Amino acid sequence: MPSSDNWSSQSSDNSRNIFDGRIRSWNNTPNFGTVPKDSRPINGYSDQTLRASQLTYFQITYQWTDGIGWQETVRVEDFRYPLGTVITASGGTNSAYRSDFESSTSSMLNDLTVKALVKIADAKVNLAVAYAEASKTSDLILDTARRIDRAYRAFRKGDLRGIAQNLNITPKRLHKSWLEYKYGWMPLLMDVKGAAEFFAQQHVIRPPRFKVSTTASFTKTYSQVLGYTPVSGAATLPVPELFSATRDMKVAIWCELSSPHLSELQQLGLTNPALVVWELIPFSFVFDWFVSVGDWLTGLTALQGVTVLRMFTSKVTKYGSIRNYPSFDLQRPSQVRVIASPLQFAFSERRYERVPLTLEPGALHPPVTNSFNFPKLVTSLALIQGNYRGNARL
Repeated sequence: MPSSDNWSSQSSDNSRNIFDGRIRSWNNTPNFGTVPKDSRPINGYSDQTLRASQLTYFQITYQWTDGIGWQETVRVEDFRYPLGTVITASGGTNSAYRSDFESSTSSMLNDLTVKALVKIADAKVNLAVAYAEASKTSDLILDTARRIDRAYRAFRKGDLRGIAQNLNITPKRLHKSWLEYKYGWMPLLMDVKGAAEFFAQQHVIRPPRFKVSTTASFTKTYSQVLGYTPVSGAATLPVPELFSATRDMKVAIWCELSSPHLSELQQLGLTNPALVVWELIPFSFVFDWFVSVGDWLTGLTALQGVTVLRMFTSKVTKYGSIRNYPSFDLQRPSQVRVIASPLQFAFSERRYERVPLTLEPGALHPPVTNSFNFPKLVTSLALIQGNYRGNARL
């Protein structure tokens, strides 16, 4: 694997205030340019750029006294530290922060792969679920028609209260309208839309080769205050430290339809009985707010009729840290005064990595989500108020 590195050799250098470097490694495919585009392999690649800075000069002034007052400056020294010291003093090598960040992002690849499989599945409508809930759907439509008719009759009579009650827009009935909209009409309309797309697909055929991709980003910051004793016998001074980490990740998959008819059955939800059972379990949609079981089950059969040609993941990881060391003024017993200026150390790192992958749906697990937003809060309150006992659809 070819590589290049102009960073590591600077570890003992103290000739400047700013250090820059780059470390790269990659794989080569012979005659890559002559390989057909659809057949080109994914080559691994890593590119790391780093910078460490001593953002201010560190000056120490030595003075002497005759016991009455400070008389003169004996000497002034400017300090430039070597690269290894700058990185350590900036907190750039803080293993605790890095370990916590890696732990926090450990599931990103799994979650993005599940999302990519959902895109590959391209589910249009789940006919099995629609059939199982056909009676509830018809009851919803009939009940809504009756209530609209009663509301119209109340309107003709000028009965505003009757209109509000029949349309469920009174304070005590508003939650019913929200639940009907969210889990009755919206799923029904989405099924109609999906069915229309599926039938349109019979004329505008799904591309035999296609690509799906998903992306995600995660950022976390850390801070602490450290103790700093400049010289022996001096008081401990506070040193604030700030550390930030960001990761942008992408998963891309190139696919080919190997069995269009099997893929169509999968799009109609006829090849995944486990998903049907899950959709029919009461309140399963609430559980999906926190653990995406539905998407995971969809992904298990997403590759039916589809062959994965190649797949890769790429990620950009950025680390940044900074520490501010305060000034100090120390009088020594030997009638020598030491005055030091404030000092700031900083470190930044950007790493790009591209890795080829093999897709194994059975090795994935349901993504844990944190998507409890305002609409879901409203839905939760509506469910509590109405003591709702139905399924995901009304």
